[in-house]
Amino acid sequence: MVSERSTWYWKRLRAMSADEVFLRSRRTLSHRVDGVLFSTAPRLWRRSWEPGRERLLGADVSTGPIGFMRAERGAGLRRRFPDATDALVVRAEMALVGRMRFFGYPEVTLQVARPDIDPFTGRRWPDRHGKRIDYRRTDIGDPKWIWEVHRCQDLTVLAAAWLATNDERFARAAGDRLIAWIGAHPPGRGMAWSNGFEAGIRGISFALTVDALRGSPFLTGSDLERALISLWQHGRWIVRDPSTGSSANNHRIGELVGLVTISCLAPELRDGRRWLGPALEALVREAAIQIREDGTSVEQAFSYHLFVVDLLLVAVGVLDAVEHQVPDDVISALERSGNALWAQLGDNEPAPTYGDSDDGRAFVLDAEDQRDPRGVAASIAARLGHAGAARASGGLDPSAWWLFGGTGEARFGRTPAAPTPGDITLSAGGLTILRDDQRRLVLDHGPHGHTTLAAHAHADALRVDVSLGARELIVDPGVGSYFARPAFRDAFRGTGFHATVAVDGLDSSVSGGPFLWTQHAQTRLLTLDLERGFVVAEHEGYGRLDDPVLHRRAVLAFEDGSVLVVDRLAAAGLHRYSQRWPLHPSLELESKSPERLVARGGGVGVVIGVSSSAPIVVTSGKGQLEPPTGWWSDRLESIIASWLVSFDVEARGSVELATLIVPFQTNEVPEARVGLSAELDGGLRVEVFGGSRRTEVAVDLRSTRIRWHLEQEQP
Repeated sequence: MVSERSTWYWKRLRAMSADEVFLRSRRTLSHRVDGVLFSTAPRLWRRSWEPGRERLLGADVSTGPIGFMRAERGAGLRRRFPDATDALVVRAEMALVGRMRFFGYPEVTLQVARPDIDPFTGRRWPDRHGKRIDYRRTDIGDPKWIWEVHRCQDLTVLAAAWLATNDERFARAAGDRLIAWIGAHPPGRGMAWSNGFEAGIRGISFALTVDALRGSPFLTGSDLERALISLWQHGRWIVRDPSTGSSANNHRIGELVGLVTISCLAPELRDGRRWLGPALEALVREAAIQIREDGTSVEQAFSYHLFVVDLLLVAVGVLDAVEHQVPDDVISALERSGNALWAQLGDNEPAPTYGDSDDGRAFVLDAEDQRDPRGVAASIAARLGHAGAARASGGLDPSAWWLFGGTGEARFGRTPAAPTPGDITLSAGGLTILRDDQRRLVLDHGPHGHTTLAAHAHADALRVDVSLGARELIVDPGVGSYFARPAFRDAFRGTGFHATVAVDGLDSSVSGGPFLWTQHAQTRLLTLDLERGFVVAEHEGYGRLDDPVLHRRAVLAFEDGSVLVVDRLAAAGLHRYSQRWPLHPSLELESKSPERLVARGGGVGVVIGVSSSAPIVVTSGKGQLEPPTGWWSDRLESIIASWLVSFDVEARGSVELATLIVPFQTNEVPEARVGLSAELDGGLRVEVFGGSRRTEVAVDLRSTRIRWHLEQEQP
């Protein structure tokens, strides 16, 4: 254990710059002093963290709501979204009795008075300085679960339910729990204070709850002042412990939006006025960095893109409510994100699942466990009048109403929806999407992830996903696990779980730990012809091997919905190449051979035909534990058995594989055969029998000057 911990810290240090190491060392010293003062000199500690009303509050305490958490918004929710309001009330009733469910874990009844007890192990998280808790290596419980409890988003659910129904039980519980939490969790102590990001997300929850309860009998006098002082403590913690350097991912945006929300909704705080300007300036910088020019997220994780966009939307909603100008660059980041959501969310298409996903939410004012991507698009459309986001959304949702109210509803209603997206490339994010009728194919040729850590990326270079209408066929596996099941964490983010080619059983990028990649596969787009549905890309992730391997993949989409994939693995020595095809758990594998597999279920199916320049061995697995093989995940800590089929080739020198993918929704299984032969000049001739045609394709993937053409096409 000591050796493992030391190795991890060494790899983590190597991912930092010298300046980052220096800054982190200073912060570590500050945290240690803070912890010592709490235990040995409590008066000095209180002077630092509880300096009193006169020092913190510079204006009369407001007795009415300042932001968007107002009774008129609640009444509007009840009128416009009666079903969503009913569901919100059900969730609030559950919160009243402590019933909670996070991630893929079963529902539990939380001991509200003892929230640091893990409900599954019965063990208590340590009552020590949050930065001194080694949550990565512990048998106490899953740190993600306890963090989720301490984000206190049940308070905003209770407050929203009160505003929508006038049921005082919800408001009273929100106020009582807020004050109880503050009294039980001094700043810096325990898992709730393990980083600035958790303080930022909780700060949003607290600020929204405090604002909703202002002027009510449920948070008055000394309790209101105590809540405002807690907001100051959260802001100070964020300022003292920011996610910077190699950790400056979505966490940094969460911290900054926490500061903006606290500063706007608690104007009585003297320091809040000082925090707002720098926080907005930093938020502008991070929005420009983390949302690329094509609107995708630098983290290469769709769910975290939604999380970041929701954070920006909270900031905009709060700034609008207090009539503070929203920076143009923040609006621009939302505009770009709306473009990317439109490109990826065609009508009736499933949401992408690439990269990590942890079910985390920037704010919770509804009954949903997970944030609906189309709901995020609705909020963008309501604030910006974005036509693409309006198309992707399918309609206004409750979160958009809370954030932007009647003004946003009217803007949404005036916004004409953009046309449904067709073939498109998001070049900065490295996603090419090819559509035909109901078939959607996605080829990932993007960068590996953000900063030196690339913490939330997967080793999925040149991954292919295929869906038919709303049904997923060839899938990204999802996230699996973070901390609870290390073997599944490794497997789900590894190359072998994705629809690409693994070499010698290795990942295309090199992992240094659960949220750390020490070497990143570099991927390049070589050829793109959207009009004819043709794209070629390559990656050099296996260039690190003693005998380097270059993987080049060409994809050609036919008009009948079938797709040809040609892989070239260029090397000199002997290697084992495994072309993987993970299938959605709704599909059953009906047959497989070295030339073909057939899988179907629920009225849809897929046939995959394969040919290679070397002999193929086909293997398959479903729901295997050691090693993990054949699993799919719909949310964090939820794993579902699904078929994983592998076409394996062991050969010396370069190898080509040609694969035809034919989605179908008929009773009759269509033909899908591929013939592969070499041309005199060294290129390939691929003969395709599938879908409704026989086609011959000539393709040469030996150099970056790609040569290809359709030679014959016969019905």
